[in-house]
Amino acid sequence: MQVYRENGVLPTSQRFFAAPSAMARRVFFYVTRCGRYEYDEHFFFQDDCGVARLDSHRNFFLLYLKSGHMHFQLQSTAFTLQAGQLALVDCRAPHAFFTDGPAASLWLHFDGALSPALFSEILSLHGGRQNMDLPPESPIPGQIDAVIDAVASGSASEAMRSQQLYGILCALLLPTQPSERAASPVEAAMAYIQSHLAQPISVPQLAAAVNLSPSHFSRLFRSSTGLSPHAYIVQRRIDAAKHLLLTTDLTVKEIAGRTGYRSEVNFIVSFTKKVGLSPTAFRTRQ
Repeated sequence: MQVYRENGVLPTSQRFFAAPSAMARRVFFYVTRCGRYEYDEHFFFQDDCGVARLDSHRNFFLLYLKSGHMHFQLQSTAFTLQAGQLALVDCRAPHAFFTDGPAASLWLHFDGALSPALFSEILSLHGGRQNMDLPPESPIPGQIDAVIDAVASGSASEAMRSQQLYGILCALLLPTQPSERAASPVEAAMAYIQSHLAQPISVPQLAAAVNLSPSHFSRLFRSSTGLSPHAYIVQRRIDAAKHLLLTTDLTVKEIAGRTGYRSEVNFIVSFTKKVGLSPTAFRTRQ
C-alpha cells in the first residue's frame, strides 16, 4: 500500500495494516501497522494528531533507520537516531519524531499481553536508552523486513507473525555477544557456579575467577543471560535441589547443604518462594 497523505513521506513508501483477532489480543504478540518509509526534510510526527489516537498507533513502536537522521522527543528524553540504529518507543506516552533531510526506515507498531514487560526489560538492559546500536551482522533489520513482508502478503498466520516479532524482541533483550572473547567470561562463570554450588559464592569471587571487575562482570553476565549473577546462582541451586529431591533419598537438610544453603530453614524458604511448594511437597507430588 503506497502512502500519499503523510507530509514528508515520499510516494515510494509503503504502509500495511493488520487487525488482530480476539485470540491474538489475548495470547500473541501482534503487529497493527508497519511499513518501509522514505522521507524528506518535511516529515514531522506529533502525538496530538488524529493518527496518534488510533488503536493501531497507541502501542509500541520499533523503527530501524536505514539512512539519514531522525530526531525523537519523548516524555523523558530526546535523542537523534543515526543510520544503523534502532528506536523503541512507547506510543502511549508523549512522543514526536522528525527528519531534517532525506532518510529511510523500516518500522512496525506492535502490542501483546507481555509487551509492556518486555519493553521495560529491554530498556533496563540498555541503561534506559531508547536508541540502540546494532552490530553490522545483526539479523534484526532482516527480521523486521520479514515481518513487514508477512503482513503485506498475508501469507503468515498470526501465530507465525507472533513468533517472528517475539524473536526480534528477544534479540533486543538478550543480544548475541559480538565475539567469543566477550562471551567466554560468562561461560566460565557459569561453569564455576555449577562446580561450586555447595560452597558460598559471591559476585566478587566470580569476577575474580574470570579476571573482571565486579561491576563489569555483573553487567556482562546480565546482558548475556538476562539474570543477575545472584539470581542465576539461586536458579541453579533450586534446579540442583529438584534433581536431588527426585533422584535420591537424601534428607531435606542434606540437600540444603549440598546446594549451598547455610541452613535447612533458609533452603526451605528459598525453595518454596521459587517453586511454590515446599521441598517435601515437591518430592511427594512428582
